[in-house]
Amino acid sequence: MRKLTLLALLLFASCSTPHQLTEEGSEVKIAKTRPKHCSVIGKYKGIHNEGSVDLARNQAVNLAAKEGATDVYFDEEVNNSKKWVVHATGFMCK
Repeated sequence: MRKLTLLALLLFASCSTPHQLTEEGSEVKIAKTRPKHCSVIGKYKGIHNEGSVDLARNQAVNLAAKEGATDVYFDEEVNNSKKWVVHATGFMCK
């Protein structure tokens, strides 16, 4: 029984990572080009050490959403072996 409880806790903890898109993050639009007529909110970096550029993007989007960004543009995506680093700019577009 104790092993099952520990396993359940580990599974639950693994599900709540900064790499999953949050509810706020899911409302952010991903821009294909840098948005015009929008205010820059900030620069954000998403990192995933285990080979997923999508999860690194999610982390950057979540960080931008937390600060009120409505749109995100991915400036650069860098891969080094398994590690992905995504640099993004968050915008407030009305």
